[in-house]
Amino acid sequence: MGRLTPLYSALFKRSFDKRFRMAKMTRLPVLGRAMEFAFFENDDIIILPKDEVAKASLEKKRTIMMGKPVEPSSIMLPSKVIEHFISISRYIFLMDHCMCRNSSGCKDYPADLGCIFLGRGTLKIPESMGHMVTREEALDHLRKCREAGLVHLIGRDKIDSVWLGTGGKENLLSICSCCPCCCIWKMLPDLAASISATVTRMPGVLVKVEAEQCSGCGACVKKGICYLNAIQLMDGKADIGEGCRGCGRCVEFCPSNAIRLHIENSDFLIAAIKRIEPLVDVVSE
Repeated sequence: MGRLTPLYSALFKRSFDKRFRMAKMTRLPVLGRAMEFAFFENDDIIILPKDEVAKASLEKKRTIMMGKPVEPSSIMLPSKVIEHFISISRYIFLMDHCMCRNSSGCKDYPADLGCIFLGRGTLKIPESMGHMVTREEALDHLRKCREAGLVHLIGRDKIDSVWLGTGGKENLLSICSCCPCCCIWKMLPDLAASISATVTRMPGVLVKVEAEQCSGCGACVKKGICYLNAIQLMDGKADIGEGCRGCGRCVEFCPSNAIRLHIENSDFLIAAIKRIEPLVDVVSE
């Protein structure tokens, strides 16, 4: 399979702008089931809210509960989920570039900030695609991704196992850092419901609109804010639909502070880690 990776890479790049049309094909009865089996079977991917947004939410929540400001250093941020798996992984492979941004010719976000892969499957990824890195190098890379405004995703993604030729989907854990303009998962609204449901928000996290504070300015519905088109204006107020995956980008762009990230489960980090751990063994040889 590894020898086919350059071919799959070329096909990925060529077909990338057709991904929305192809996504709609997954809704067809027979063809859709075949596509689901080939590329999405048993996927489980979590979109993590941006650290800055989660930090503000946690600071406010704890201040209210404790009656005094909380030290920022004591706040556990969503990126700690990724740091956990980086810290225990035997193999850490860093892609030389982001396939999505590279395929789209992205002008707004750096294409050289590629995905990170963990697990035995990384041993089959051709050296022409990237290289093994230390834990420190991986963490530094992820920090650069956050500083560039990218959103982290983590989980088992069969598409990666297929086009990289890494063998069974249980051998590869994907960590992507996505931009709102080029992410392959912009096609989520077009996919069959059973496939779309495999990409979810972080457990215990919810984005809500405080209607009394919303001015209906429309800043949150502008192009490039919500890459899943999960937010719209309804009766002059922002309304967040079920398609929201909780990345928190809209929170940052709301001038009225009417959109907020609510962390409803204090053990949200532990819940995310426990959900991801059984998907891929990142520790063993």
